[in-house]
Amino acid sequence: MGLFSDIGADFKAVFEKDPAARSGLEVVLSYAGFHAILLHRINHLLWRMRLPWLPRLLSQAGRFLTGIEIHPAARIAGGFFIDHGMGVVIGETSEIGPDCLLYQGVTLGGTGLQKDKRHPTLGRGVVVGSGAKILGDIRIGDYVKIGANSVVLKDVPAHCIVVGVPGKVIKKKVIRMHEEGPVEVLDHVHLPDPIEDRFKELEARIAGIEAGKSATGGEREEGAIRLYNTMSGQKETLEPIEPGRISMYVCGVTVYDNCHIGHARAAIVFDVIRRYLKYSGYDVRFIKNFTDIDDKIINRARELNMPWDELAAKYTDRYRQDMELLGVGTADEEPMATGHISEIIEVTKSLIDKGIAYEVAGDVYFEVRKFEGYGKLSGRNLDDMRAGARVDVDVRKRDPMDFALWKSSKEGEPSWDSPWGPGRPGWHIECTAMSMKHLGPSFDIHGGGADLIFPHHENELAQSEAYTGGVAAGKPFVKYWVHNGFITVDKEKMSKSLGNFFTIAEILEKFDPEVVRAFLLHTHYRSPIEFSDELLREAEASLDRMYQTVRRVTRAKQSAGKKDKATGAEELQAAIGTLDEKFRTAMDDDFNAALAVGHIFELVRHINRFLDGKPSGQGAMDLVADAMATVREKSDVLGILVK
Repeated sequence: MGLFSDIGADFKAVFEKDPAARSGLEVVLSYAGFHAILLHRINHLLWRMRLPWLPRLLSQAGRFLTGIEIHPAARIAGGFFIDHGMGVVIGETSEIGPDCLLYQGVTLGGTGLQKDKRHPTLGRGVVVGSGAKILGDIRIGDYVKIGANSVVLKDVPAHCIVVGVPGKVIKKKVIRMHEEGPVEVLDHVHLPDPIEDRFKELEARIAGIEAGKSATGGEREEGAIRLYNTMSGQKETLEPIEPGRISMYVCGVTVYDNCHIGHARAAIVFDVIRRYLKYSGYDVRFIKNFTDIDDKIINRARELNMPWDELAAKYTDRYRQDMELLGVGTADEEPMATGHISEIIEVTKSLIDKGIAYEVAGDVYFEVRKFEGYGKLSGRNLDDMRAGARVDVDVRKRDPMDFALWKSSKEGEPSWDSPWGPGRPGWHIECTAMSMKHLGPSFDIHGGGADLIFPHHENELAQSEAYTGGVAAGKPFVKYWVHNGFITVDKEKMSKSLGNFFTIAEILEKFDPEVVRAFLLHTHYRSPIEFSDELLREAEASLDRMYQTVRRVTRAKQSAGKKDKATGAEELQAAIGTLDEKFRTAMDDDFNAALAVGHIFELVRHINRFLDGKPSGQGAMDLVADAMATVREKSDVLGILVK
């Protein structure tokens, strides 16, 4: 085709590919993508006439004016369209077939320093989504569709979809009936977006659960927060002990090493729960402890030949640094076990006086048989557990299931004076003493990882209610027990003992902290998460799309004209109006942050569609600003989109 026929095909393509295009005059005057390809047609002709300096100069001028950089040597067939093309780069040896469509931020880049062919070749009818990169001398077949933010490094056959980093091919052909018979083509109605697809799957699954009124859920009360209580095994309406106030205690970490991504999940889950409770108008008192004396700390200190308290202080500081990077807020109080020795001794002594604990040679044990209802949190039967106990248990104990409240000190170990001689607290008693000191004998929410349900929380519940009298005395220890799911690697729980863990520091070397937070929020907090770099990259692409929208809004405000134009304003206004209800409904239903994120993205998509219509005028800009403020407000509750 000649110069004028190519330009004519480009002009026609604008109307075929952009439904917002209204008139030829509008396209000629305001479409940067059309300006860029029009200038390139002239530049390429000059390049072929062997006048390289002039087309290169004009190319740079075009980049300055349109934000689109096309090398004059690039060979582009007619019917080419760049939609919202800021940041598009097309390299020197690129070849683009007829009727192709590129969105903003696309790069057709080269690899290596060779002088010959080093940029991609696109076949007929290829669509390349925002932010995608196609790199190297590779061939993209006819009617291929490349998803947003994908990175393509290998040849792609015709009629395929490519998504991800690196790009993965998904065959998705559609049969259409033409006059000549059935023809296989690619469905171009919907640009592939794996993040959006995952949200749609999640929404459909949750809708199905709610429609079926599962046994764990039941009818949701309008305007009430419902949360899953491990004790009852079902969702319950949140009714705090003191109206308008929430008391919450979450088990922190044992500070003997760097924390892994599983610790990050627990911290972020309860940070979001705390944020949402505050957002819902509750006065929240939040306590999270540190276990700074434990066998693991003592053993690790010996390995490193350093004082145990210095080791604990080092990793306490490291944990706080990790949490700050991940956007996890500091608790109202962060008590240390070693700062509550007197309270621990007091509780232990009282349990002995009640006949529920006993002392053996400086060690003190809780006698589980004396506490009626032991196992009610974990759903375990004491006789079954006793039958499965190891034969090499401590013979000094009255029952194999009895657990230590106080441990006598061994030579060289840290110790504190007590009525039973020098020693240190057991693990479980620490949380009883700390939670009761800072929240009282009964409080609303106790949280932690699912691995803490047994034995830690089961034992903590038993000793606490034995100390206060529990339900019988009108002092149930905890009203709602909330536990987050595991992070798995190859379907196996991540843990230091299994050696299959990744530290937070290691992951933050590869991914931004906000990406890690977004990754952990993409799954309901009670469900397991399979850890992989691929899923982190999906979260990264998802978050990047939000920030791209922020940048688009900023550019739209800067470049908007005064003439009123607001195509799709009613749809955007409706989306703004419904987000609050959708967001609260999701979060009220057992803090379903994954679904809440999906609803935020739904509004982000509406914003982008509105911007696609090139709005102008103060009214349109006010509407966009309102939409973006709504996105920011809801995202802030979840701790994302904070930059």
